[in-house]
Amino acid sequence: MRIEFSEGTAAEFKGVDHADVLTVPTGMNMNQTMTVPEVAAMLNVTPKYVVKLIRDGKLRASVSADGRHTVASRDAKAYRLEARRRGRKALEELARVSQEAGIYGKQK
Repeated sequence: MRIEFSEGTAAEFKGVDHADVLTVPTGMNMNQTMTVPEVAAMLNVTPKYVVKLIRDGKLRASVSADGRHTVASRDAKAYRLEARRRGRKALEELARVSQEAGIYGKQK
C-alpha cells in the first residue's frame, strides 16, 4: 500500500480513487473525529449507509447532545481497510472458483 499526503482538512477529504492508495490529508490527526458525511465520502457510500453501519455496531461512533454521530478517523480508516481486505478476499475466491469450473478455458 502506498500512502500519499495532501494539503487539506478532513472536510476536504473525499477518499481515494485507487484501491491500493491511502490518501491522508496533512495535519489530519488520527484521533480526529469525522462527521457522517465525511466518513461517507471516504468510504464512497451514502451517509445513510454510514448510519446503518453505526447502528449495526460495525462502525464505532459517538453521539453528541444534539444527536449527531461522530466517528474517530482511525476507526473509519480501519473499517475501510477491513472492507478492502474482505473485497479482495471475495474476488480471489471468485477467481479461484471460476478457474476450477473452467469458465476461462480456451474458446473455440
